[in-house]
Order: sequence, then structure tokens, then C-alpha cells
Amino acid sequence: MTLSILIVDDNLSLANLYQIVFERNDWRVRRVSGGQEALDSIADDMPDVVLLDVMMPDMDGIEVCRRIRADLPKAPPCIAVYTANNRPEVREACLAAGADLFYSKNLTVFELPTKIAAECLPPSESPTS
Repeated sequence: MTLSILIVDDNLSLANLYQIVFERNDWRVRRVSGGQEALDSIADDMPDVVLLDVMMPDMDGIEVCRRIRADLPKAPPCIAVYTANNRPEVREACLAAGADLFYSKNLTVFELPTKIAAECLPPSESPTS
């Protein structure tokens, strides 16, 4: 089963790298660079996973996470935050806003597809099952 991911990051170089890594792991990838774009994209086509940066200019990832949870309480996508800001209070705020997973960018991007599939998706949907 091909999984879909929406990558939300205002750093286009990083977003390009993430896209390459996920596509090489057979994920269907869409990319946006801001919070409102993410919400619009999710409304148009629900991904299995949202990979979300915290620090973005138009709307931070914590607010995006809150809005996804408020707008889609019954069937939200899995939300994985991947950020350079690994302070405990940021992690707590992300999880309180509804993030399923929180990863520091100390974790290499090459580990993300497998880690997210294992930790965020039911075993029947995981590409490794």
C-alpha cells in the first residue's frame, strides 16, 4: 500500500530533501511551505501523515496542529513534528496541540519514513509489514 505524506516546511531545500527521501521509500508526497497552505491542502486531499515543521512565518506548526485536530476530530491524519527546536516546552506544546510524534532534527531524515510508518500507522498500513 502506498502511503501519502504532506510535508510542511518553509525551508525549500530541506523540503526537497524530505521529498526525495520519502519518494525513494515509495511514499506519495505533496509539499507546501506554510501553515495555511497545509490546511488548504489537507482539506483538498487528506494525507496519511503530515510532517510538520514548527517555525514557519505565516502560522507556526503548533497552531497548524491545533487546527487540524479541531477541524478533523474523527479522522485526522497522523501528525509528526520534525523540528530543529527540541526544547522540552516546544515538545510539550506540540504534543498538547495534538501531534502524534515529535522528532528533533538531530534524527537523520533518512530514518523518518521507517520510523513514522512504525510509530504512527497501524501495522496493516505500514510498508514494512
